[in-house]
Amino acid sequence: MFFKKFRENREARSLCRIMLEAAPLACSLRDTHNNILDCNKEALRIFGLSKKSELVDRFSDLNPEFQSDGRPSREKAAELLREVLERGYLRFNWLYHTLSGDPLPVELTLIRVPLKNTYCIAAYSRDLRETLANRKEIRDADERTRLMLDATPLACSLWDEQRTFLDCNSAALKMFGLSSEEEYVKYIEKLSPPFQSDGMASMEKMEHMDTLAFTEGFAQFEWMHCTLSGEPLPVETTLVRVPWKGAYAMATYSRDLRADRIAREMEVQARAAQSASESKSRFLASMSHEIRTPMNAIIGMSDLMRTDNLDITQKEYFEDIKKMSRALLQIINDILDFSKIEAGKMDISPVHFNLHALYDNICSMSRFTAASKELDFRSHFDDAVPQVLFGDDIRLRQIIVNIVNNAIKYTREGFVDFRVCKITEDEREYLAFIVKDSGIGIKKEDFSKIFGSFKQLDSELNRGILGTGLGLSITKKIVDMMNGKIKLESVYGQGSEFTVLLPCIPGNPALIEKTESTDFAVSAENALVLVVDDNQINLKVALAFLAQHNIKADSAANGLGALRMVQQKNYDLVFMDHMMPGMDGVEATKRIRAMEEDRYKTLPIIALSANAVTGANETFINAGMNDFISKPIDPNALNQALLKWLPPEKVTVKPKPVDHHSAAAAPQGTVVLNKFTGLEKALGDEDFYKQLLTTFRDEHGSDAEKLQNAAGRGDRKLAHRIAHTLKSSAALIGADIVSQAAALIEKALADDGPGCPPEKLQELEVSLKDTLTELDVLIRMNAVPEDSPAGVSSIGTSDTGRALALAETLIPLMERANTGSLKYTKEIREVFPPLEGKTESLISEIENFEFKTALGILLEIRDRLKNSG
Repeated sequence: MFFKKFRENREARSLCRIMLEAAPLACSLRDTHNNILDCNKEALRIFGLSKKSELVDRFSDLNPEFQSDGRPSREKAAELLREVLERGYLRFNWLYHTLSGDPLPVELTLIRVPLKNTYCIAAYSRDLRETLANRKEIRDADERTRLMLDATPLACSLWDEQRTFLDCNSAALKMFGLSSEEEYVKYIEKLSPPFQSDGMASMEKMEHMDTLAFTEGFAQFEWMHCTLSGEPLPVETTLVRVPWKGAYAMATYSRDLRADRIAREMEVQARAAQSASESKSRFLASMSHEIRTPMNAIIGMSDLMRTDNLDITQKEYFEDIKKMSRALLQIINDILDFSKIEAGKMDISPVHFNLHALYDNICSMSRFTAASKELDFRSHFDDAVPQVLFGDDIRLRQIIVNIVNNAIKYTREGFVDFRVCKITEDEREYLAFIVKDSGIGIKKEDFSKIFGSFKQLDSELNRGILGTGLGLSITKKIVDMMNGKIKLESVYGQGSEFTVLLPCIPGNPALIEKTESTDFAVSAENALVLVVDDNQINLKVALAFLAQHNIKADSAANGLGALRMVQQKNYDLVFMDHMMPGMDGVEATKRIRAMEEDRYKTLPIIALSANAVTGANETFINAGMNDFISKPIDPNALNQALLKWLPPEKVTVKPKPVDHHSAAAAPQGTVVLNKFTGLEKALGDEDFYKQLLTTFRDEHGSDAEKLQNAAGRGDRKLAHRIAHTLKSSAALIGADIVSQAAALIEKALADDGPGCPPEKLQELEVSLKDTLTELDVLIRMNAVPEDSPAGVSSIGTSDTGRALALAETLIPLMERANTGSLKYTKEIREVFPPLEGKTESLISEIENFEFKTALGILLEIRDRLKNSG
């Protein structure tokens, strides 16, 4: 029995040891003095020991001097030991060291157990290193998440399904002007106005959006909040459903839209300012052109007027008129240049030019102006300065003239000195244009204002001196555009010195552009020329102009006709109108350029249009045209174009005939029809002008009614074309009032125009009626032939010899399609017999510029005259 019990006890101890050694906890048995009695393998493992004796002998070394709370380990261990002996059970965290010295945090459980009539302590240590590492990682992740959340510019908050606040980031507090999460929870209902911008109650709409987000998982919308101070706070809100503790929560992200709205408003304001600036520039440019045209006429007429029959007082008045006209023209030119610079339309166009010739010209003009004020004008051109430069001579002239004129203008007595020399500054060579005067000078405090726009300094001292204050501002801008500098030195009351420094780029004398001469006339009998225009009167004028150059041109009435004709004949030159019904000139040109044969790529095409506004030339060139002549046609421009674009082998240059016509030919008392202008447009040819008047009456007499009908039907395109054609045709005959009225209607009917107001149509109707009345009077005064039935007579009613001589004179004119034959229509009627209507048919064909048909009739009349003789 004894042995049996002994065996059972041994087995029980063996099982206990197995369980002890297999335990995942470090187990040890200690006496009441905290000495180690026994331990399991896990205890050895966590301390990094290999034998129990090491743990027994070195256990006190495995405790650090101080615990995590700062208390001495020995003192705290004794206290805990007493406590466990009293209470029987104790659990707490403890810090050991491994044998290698690494910290070993454990959760230590102490249990009082009886042993041999006394007590011992069973100690169970759970290694916390992995747990604490996991906790640290979690804390670090939480901290990173919080940092990212607080750093985001969005206001973030988290709510559970019952709309209970869970958390928010600092951006949310900042956006609403709050200091803590408690304030956020407290004032949440006050952070939205009662109603949203769509009129829906805020609480009702928020419940709706929450339900949508919880159902769909996502919702995004704009919301109107308000800050705690009551300031409106528009936001873009995004709601996202997220998993939370076995259920769902709502993450809310709000983006402040105040900055966006301000940016949008600023963008709108910037666009409006840019549009206003562009409109201002367009208006200034348009008005400057409109005013400059009559001003040029006033100055030109003043220069042509006789003054030898005026008394002294009248001459003074007349000179004042000229002086003020030129001053006003300069102001207009300044405004135009300023508007170009503001709109970015002013370009620098460098060429090779003679600087010394430019210098001489400016000095001659300035010396004369200075002498009129009894000023001493001095000038010097340094020998080191190159005679020929590469640069924009027009802008350079403008710069120098502005500064020299300013010096003369503000100098009452003394001198103006103008010098040109070469200097080196910042290791670069510059040309220096220096203007020094003994004038009124400029105050130091005004130096920064001198180059401002619309600035005229010391207005009291300079009272009576005309100017816009734009001259130096424009000069400064042009100098900047030319990569130059402008400097000022001045002593108030003693004078000023302006120095303009421009890069010195020597030019090539061989490449200097020759001034185009207009004292010649181009003749090109064999040239093949096509004129494309839908307006009959414009077509007749163009053909007549070309006939003066012995060119018998073909014509087409629109773009489609032009396409057909250029394929049928190998033309040397095409004049293309812009605005035509159906296919316009731009589209026709593009189609021609797209044709397969190489000749269509190089065929010279010149735009011939009344559309002479800024940018028109670029439009035509971009479409593939080679050049541009505005209507009414300038004879000199046409002469130059023919010389430039026709094949050289087909061109003959002859001296230009002297024009004997003058303004004296204009009838007195004409008000609405300027015959002098009309005659000028008709090459000074009286008979041709008469035909233009008759054609205008027939072609455009009812245009006011046609315009009203088209406008009434809403056919804006047709009305625009009628106004455009009437504008140019009226200008051709000198009907300026009609032309201006039509131009206003054309502008109003443009794509971006407001539409034509009825009062403008009424003004056109009245001016056209007055013009037609005066035109009829002028036709009768000049005995312009009206249509009359052809008479019937025998050949013997006129002198046959005189008739044959007239026929021989007309034949070469007809062969060359020369409009000079128009001068003979009256003589034809007087000399030729009616011949069953042949004579009237001949006159009719000549008047309609059908010279080929007219030649056939003329040859038939000549043969009948010969046979009758």
